[in-house]
Amino acid sequence: MDRTQRIEEALSIVWEEREKKISAKDAVARRILEAVKEDMLRDLISDGYAVIEKDCVRLTERGEGRAKDIIRRQRLAERLLIDVLELGRREMDSSACEFEHILSKEVEESICTLLGHPKECPHGLAIPCGDCCQKAKEMLESIVIPLSKLSAGESGRIVYVLTHKHPQLHKLMSLGIIPGVRIAVHQTFPSIVIKVEETEVALEHDIAKEIYVKRLRG
Repeated sequence: MDRTQRIEEALSIVWEEREKKISAKDAVARRILEAVKEDMLRDLISDGYAVIEKDCVRLTERGEGRAKDIIRRQRLAERLLIDVLELGRREMDSSACEFEHILSKEVEESICTLLGHPKECPHGLAIPCGDCCQKAKEMLESIVIPLSKLSAGESGRIVYVLTHKHPQLHKLMSLGIIPGVRIAVHQTFPSIVIKVEETEVALEHDIAKEIYVKRLRG
């Protein structure tokens, strides 16, 4: 492992420890020493990636940016190895760290797009968003909108239902409001009345905001 890789490993550890709410200097330094076999915390500080404040480690703006890129590459690599190459967890853990060091920005964004811009790694940890994720979100938001934004007379096809309230979700499903179904808006006030196949359904505005549709023309 060359110095660049050791710096990157140390930065990823600082990030991961912060996710666990651990920032005490001694604890972070010990964790880095265990992983890298060298006191790289001093190098992070001398290179301007981190500072010590009240005996706690804090990433500088420079360190934050680079650590975010490292963590993003690592966790995207994990997703690729599990989801596409179908490696086992043990093989994934041993390969992802090596794989992340060879990912360029272009390859990283291609992998992210291929995987559908995942939000979590296989361990359930957050994958930092990249430029491609923001562009995809803006594109999606321009195509897929809440049902509440349709006007009377417009039609749409349900893409997904966001609500996490299970009784509410089950009620919507029982009314035929499920992904793939075409709906037509008859009125928008005082409640939103839509036609689902041959059935008219009245929805409160709060519920309509949780139903996302693709607007249909004609």
